[in-house]
Amino acid sequence: MSSLCKILMKQQWQVAITHIQSLADATSADQLFHQTKYGGFTAIMCACGRSAPLELYQLMITKAKVDSRKRCLLAITCSNYGCTPLHFAASSHSDPAVVELMIREHPLALCATSSGGDTPLQLATIYNRPTAIISLLTEATNALAASDYAALAARVHGDERALRCLALTPDRLAVRISLLLCIKHGYVYVRRSKRHRADEPDDALDTGLAFSLLNDNVWSHVMTFL
Repeated sequence: MSSLCKILMKQQWQVAITHIQSLADATSADQLFHQTKYGGFTAIMCACGRSAPLELYQLMITKAKVDSRKRCLLAITCSNYGCTPLHFAASSHSDPAVVELMIREHPLALCATSSGGDTPLQLATIYNRPTAIISLLTEATNALAASDYAALAARVHGDERALRCLALTPDRLAVRISLLLCIKHGYVYVRRSKRHRADEPDDALDTGLAFSLLNDNVWSHVMTFL
């Protein structure tokens, strides 16, 4: 177990804050998202399980985002039991602001299931969490299921556009990236060909390669994208 997790397990919040603030930006994400040998818990999971104050989570997430290669680890990191930080917050934390923060950072965690098959809302219900927590999770889950990002943003005090992007599943994200590549590659190719001169290098991008990334059902995805 990392030194940070040990501090959090003892609920020494101010010591933890001071420790995180002292971490160099280049190494902070490594320590914040280090997973314990047994259980695979990260520091933010330990904090959620011990009802740490909101300030601590905000600091951890801010530090993690300094390293662009690891800023998505909150979204992709689960414990050995398939639980996301939102699972831990839903089952143990009593501050709605902390649960809102977990949702804003990783809205897809609302529909993620643990190894036991439970979503964060189901865990909150099983553990008889406060009404405010269950209500928040219920409304946020319903909004996500309906793709009503305006309602989701209003409920968790987030940015609608950011939530819409974060809520993309990997397959939909891959399709949209492919479409953007096609648009970019095709546009750049046409633009360069119109202004091309004999003394300019032929650096037009490969439009065919971009289109090859799309699947057979391209037009339905184009309409969805638009």
